Amino acid sequence: MECGNRREFLVKSALAATGIVLSLSGTGSAFGIPFEDITVPIDDKSRLNKIGGSVVVDSTAGKLIILRTGEAAFAAFSAKCTHKGGIVEFDQASKQFVCPKHGSRFNSTTGSVTEGPAESPIASFAAAGTSASVTVTVGS
Repeated sequence: MECGNRREFLVKSALAATGIVLSLSGTGSAFGIPFEDITVPIDDKSRLNKIGGSVVVDSTAGKLIILRTGEAAFAAFSAKCTHKGGIVEFDQASKQFVCPKHGSRFNSTTGSVTEGPAESPIASFAAAGTSASVTVTVGS
């Protein structure tokens, strides 16, 4: 095989692989996270019945933390700390997610790291709700 043909083959293969990866991005099921809608009811006893309340729920993507940010506004993130896998909690005073294991802190709007040792953000998920329930979409 000539050098030019080999180089051309490698370039085309790399471009094809990149195209495949990019076409799969944004599809959670392509990366092993099945699509799932999780609906959490909100009643008088729920911690989500007030702004700033949060709950941790199970999903196909692992534990999620759902935070009520407004009358009918919610945010949902992976509850698993990206440092050592601890389950984060919402700290009302600082308005951040905090890992009790090693103290990593995450922005409750974006999931980005605000204080280490974690270096990667926690994953976010689409959340929509009313005063009666919130639905989180996993895998999309």
